[in-house]
Amino acid sequence: MSDLNKNTLYSDVVICGGALAGMTLALAFIKNGFNVVMVDPKTVKDLINFDKRTTAIAEGAKNFYDSIGVWKKVKKFAEPIKIIKIKDGSSKIDLNFDCKQFEDNTNVDSLGYVLENVHLLKQINSTIEGYRNKEGLIKRIKARVVSIDSNNLNSKVILSNKMEISSSLVVACDGKHSIARNMMNIGTKSYSYKQEAFVCTILHEKRHDNIALEKFLPGGPLAILPMKKYKNMYRSSVIWSDGREVSKSRYNSSMNNTSNIESEIEDHCKDWLGKVKVDNFKALFPLELTMPKSMIENRFILIGDSAHSIHPIAGQGFNLTIRDIKSFVEECHKRKSLGLDIGSKIFLKNFERKRILDITSLVRSTHILNKLFENNGLSVKFFRRLGLSAVSRSKTIKKIFMKYAMGI
Repeated sequence: MSDLNKNTLYSDVVICGGALAGMTLALAFIKNGFNVVMVDPKTVKDLINFDKRTTAIAEGAKNFYDSIGVWKKVKKFAEPIKIIKIKDGSSKIDLNFDCKQFEDNTNVDSLGYVLENVHLLKQINSTIEGYRNKEGLIKRIKARVVSIDSNNLNSKVILSNKMEISSSLVVACDGKHSIARNMMNIGTKSYSYKQEAFVCTILHEKRHDNIALEKFLPGGPLAILPMKKYKNMYRSSVIWSDGREVSKSRYNSSMNNTSNIESEIEDHCKDWLGKVKVDNFKALFPLELTMPKSMIENRFILIGDSAHSIHPIAGQGFNLTIRDIKSFVEECHKRKSLGLDIGSKIFLKNFERKRILDITSLVRSTHILNKLFENNGLSVKFFRRLGLSAVSRSKTIKKIFMKYAMGI
């Protein structure tokens, strides 16, 4: 990475967006010897102070973070998920996935992990900082992207601070409302679920026993995920998807008095978790499906939510992003080792074809799952519960579902 002109940087890759996906991608690239410039109007400190959410990390994503030197640093903050319970409203039929079902022939001892984003951000950044002392591998710039211009030779990115970056490739990691994607005139197809997710952290009197609950209710799914204890207090993360007005009402009410939402949550888990108390963190997120008409342009690719923003019903959105990152960096490394151009449109198009089946399969399955469980017609409910019962009795089918969800 050299400065031939004091206002111009030269780099292999420019990443537009320096949050969790962008930082993960940057670290994977520099681990493979690429020069990287990350551009984001927020600093890492801003992100750490702002992002109080949790992320469900599948086994495959954990293995990836291990390969780039992060997992050993965050493992102590990650709470394993041993059992996943799926309930259909008031039905007595439970679908249980237990990691013990793998003990006969694998080393898997959990179905996934729940990790606070703040710990991931800190430790990814710490690992990146270790590379800053190596000449020119990584640079983070606090600025906005003003324009992107790509040709057959390179891409030029102009920033709000008047700096120009010349690179072989530009990656958009700036979220589902991607500005970089719009600059490249890539259109999107969107579907609003007319739902919002109320997200909070709860403290509870009983142990969660490393159980994750997904309960399908008439308004939308309620997910309760186990978290690490904090100061000897049992904690879990709640993601409750429901109609917009209902979710907004829950959120507004919780900002003044948490007793109503605490009672609502207890109605679904009191026998399991006992009395609950909503902690300080509370947030509201609109839910929509957003897919670009293309993932690529000349010397440009979408990764993360800019490439696929899906319903959180199965907790798979970020794990899909990790699969994108892992696959893309591996392919770029192969190209580099052969002296080939990583910004070639033919290469990028071939990568898109390689990933599209996994992406569209997950997008469609989460969309269908949400539509299926929000339909409370008697016939739909009957066949839905019949299906849950059938899967519950089949160890083979359950293992297939678990392996896909775990990314192994």
